[in-house]
Amino acid sequence: MRALTVIAVLLAGGARCLCAQHGGQIEIGGFASYNRYDSRFQLDNQIGAGGWLGVFLGDHFSLEVDGDVAQPRSTVSGVGSTTTTFASASLVLSSGPLYILGGYSRLHMGPSGRDASDLNALHTGLGARVFFAGEHAAVRLEARAYYRGPGAGFSSQDEILHIFGTVGMSFFVGPK
Repeated sequence: MRALTVIAVLLAGGARCLCAQHGGQIEIGGFASYNRYDSRFQLDNQIGAGGWLGVFLGDHFSLEVDGDVAQPRSTVSGVGSTTTTFASASLVLSSGPLYILGGYSRLHMGPSGRDASDLNALHTGLGARVFFAGEHAAVRLEARAYYRGPGAGFSSQDEILHIFGTVGMSFFVGPK
């Protein structure tokens, strides 16, 4: 996390004022993710992929939905791999190239049927957009934490924390 903070400060210090984010614009993109699952799930850390779609309500606020899919292997011998899918809805607060976000997520693990499990969680994240191509495209770096507190299923005593890091491309369309 310390490394991400240093990268964000360096990016913010070197970036000029950005005009790419305006009310009514749409941000669409894809990303690769590195997923670190809570140890109680007994899953290896895994690379995944996903995409997001956001709508800017103003120059600094946007609503965003995203999804991420990975296939981590179980750390239990002989179990094999499973499929995890995160679907999230977020409120994003942007200031120049930096942004913070928070919202609701749903994690689905496993195949369909009785072997599947679902988890509701809150998430928060910190990220940066590095603009280029006339401010219509950006590289997007983000760190996100998914949290589910005690008493929300799985076990009444357990807190669940998943940490994800993403790098991807965003494209901005709409009024300037």
